[in-house]
Amino acid sequence: MKRISYYTKLLVGAVMMLSVVSCNDFINVQPSGQEDEEQQFSSIRGFRNAMYGVYGSMATSDLYGGNLSFGFVDQLGQIFGYDNSSETSYFVGQYDYMRSDVRSIVDAIWTKQYQAISYVNNIIDQTEKAKFDHAELSLMRGECYGLRAFMHFDLVRLFAEDYGQSNASTRGIPYATTFDLNNKTILTLHKTYEAILSDLDKAEELLKNDDVVNVETTATNDYLKGRAVFFNKYAVAATKARVYYAMGDVTNAAKYAKQVIDATNNFSLKKYSSLSDVKRFPAAGELIFGLYNNTLSSTISTLFLSQTARGTFTEGRRDLESLYETSAFSATSTDLRYTSYYRQNTTPDGLKTYSFVRFLESDAQVNSNPLQGLTLIRLPEMYYILSECTYDSNKAEAVRLLNEVRKSRGLEDVDSAKVATKEAFNKEMLRERMREMPGEGQTFYALKHYNKAFTDFRGITTRQPSNSIFVLPWPEKEKEFGGQ
Repeated sequence: MKRISYYTKLLVGAVMMLSVVSCNDFINVQPSGQEDEEQQFSSIRGFRNAMYGVYGSMATSDLYGGNLSFGFVDQLGQIFGYDNSSETSYFVGQYDYMRSDVRSIVDAIWTKQYQAISYVNNIIDQTEKAKFDHAELSLMRGECYGLRAFMHFDLVRLFAEDYGQSNASTRGIPYATTFDLNNKTILTLHKTYEAILSDLDKAEELLKNDDVVNVETTATNDYLKGRAVFFNKYAVAATKARVYYAMGDVTNAAKYAKQVIDATNNFSLKKYSSLSDVKRFPAAGELIFGLYNNTLSSTISTLFLSQTARGTFTEGRRDLESLYETSAFSATSTDLRYTSYYRQNTTPDGLKTYSFVRFLESDAQVNSNPLQGLTLIRLPEMYYILSECTYDSNKAEAVRLLNEVRKSRGLEDVDSAKVATKEAFNKEMLRERMREMPGEGQTFYALKHYNKAFTDFRGITTRQPSNSIFVLPWPEKEKEFGGQ
């Protein structure tokens, strides 16, 4: 695809926009020379390349092309683990954030995410002072407001306390809205969420006519096509659903989740006999927002497929048979995710391990059928949010919504005992998120949101919820800038 070539170059557009420097300020960037900037943004093609650069920066391994998807954050969520104390991943799973090699990952997430935010801030500024008119400029501005909210939201979920456990004075994060070297004031957690929602409101208005969301499978230069890999109208609604859900605002969370679910011309759950069409990018009919990146396959193969013995590779949870309830499988009810996402191995010493095969089924696929991108928001999550937010007012409807996802994955209706009370329902919903979204970096946020004890991927250690686990440390240099 034409756009894949842009994305695999990753920061080409961004490098044209920015010159990265080292300093002790909030975002370590400075504007490029005025002449270069004027040339970059003198045509709509320059703006397109700048947008491709933003999405490319998000798709790198420090962010959603690794750490914020199948890598670091899913290890924090105990979806995967490396049971070998000579590996950094081992200490990630132990939440040893102050260990130098783990700390470098944490610092990179903070730095690179704010760097990507700086890119969108520059584009917002440039769209507002462009010396020519073009219909795509307002669309790009809407995408940038949405992306700014999306990226700040993931930062606040990692580097601040859970909203449900907070008060009016709880520390949030810096909210970056300008492209400069000035220190950014740290907002309270509540003010951070207000800023996120304000940006999403702007994005919603600017993208109100962005109605068609799909992934282009043939080469195109048309920016208005293949909108699933741009921060489209429904990505805004889905992110609003996530944000309001995190805030405990069930009315608005339900409203925006339903808005996505009701967009049946773009999205639908179907009853599948196989998940081959939806288990990985482009997840036809279920992808709300994702990113192109066709450079991931070798990394994924090395992480998950290189070995099968314990302590030699990044393995899946050891309680997968219990998680997916394989003992209850029957001719009419089998969870397709279990066999589509994982492969069971028997090692020479007779121990079971699980290889994660959702994105790649074998090393051969690195070349024969490589992964083309990442799924960041998919339709099943909207059903989960709407279901949870409906339970107190309409239990039957909440259970029906959960069962819609189950049916699409080959399962019969959930056992009524597992949804009989709100506590039981939430426990089942956490398990459902773990079954549905491995590799997408969402389980850690769910553990934080539910704030209950949980077990590690080995099934040995039970962790009690605490800020020492759920709030990542800020980079040391950020403790010195103004506003704190």
